[in-house]
Amino acid sequence: MPGYRMGVKDFYGKGKTVDTSKKFTVVTQFVGTGDAMEIKRFYVQNGKTIAQPASTIPGVDGNSITTKFCDEQKAAFHDTYTFKDKGGMANMAKALANGMVLVMSLWDDHYSNMLWLDSTYPTDKNPDTDLGTGRGECETTSGVPADIESQHADATVVYSNIKFGPLNSTFG
Repeated sequence: MPGYRMGVKDFYGKGKTVDTSKKFTVVTQFVGTGDAMEIKRFYVQNGKTIAQPASTIPGVDGNSITTKFCDEQKAAFHDTYTFKDKGGMANMAKALANGMVLVMSLWDDHYSNMLWLDSTYPTDKNPDTDLGTGRGECETTSGVPADIESQHADATVVYSNIKFGPLNSTFG
C-alpha cells in the first residue's frame, strides 16, 4: 500500500515515482554528529537515484530529518514530542556511535492495524484538514490482523544486498 511522504501523495507506491511494485533500494545516510546530525534518505530504482521529496506541509521545510525539521513537524502536527524528550538527534547520534543492530521484519499490528503507516490515523480525524493524519490511501477498515493472517499467511519480503560504509559508497 502506498504511503504519503510529508504531504507528497504521488511519490511512493505502486506506479508512483518510487514504484513499490518493482525492486528498489532504500539508502539511508546518517550525516554529522550530535544535535547537528542529519538523516537523509533516497531511493535507487532502475539505475536512477531518486531524492526524497521536500515536505509540502506548511511550516515544515526540507527533505531530510534534522532537529529543525523535527521541531517544525511536531509543531505543525501538534504531536507529542517524545523523540526530543529522549534527547533528540544528539542522543540518536550518540547511540549510533556506540553501535546498533539493524532489525527488519514483516509483521502485523494488533494495536492499530498498521493504519499509522499508510491510512488515516487516528481514524476519527480528517486527512484533508488534520495535518499528519493522512498517511496513505489504505482504507481505515484495512489491516485487521485476523484478515492479514488468514488471507495472506504466505506473505514474504526479501531484504538483500544490505550494505554499510562511507557515504555514497554502498550504491552505484
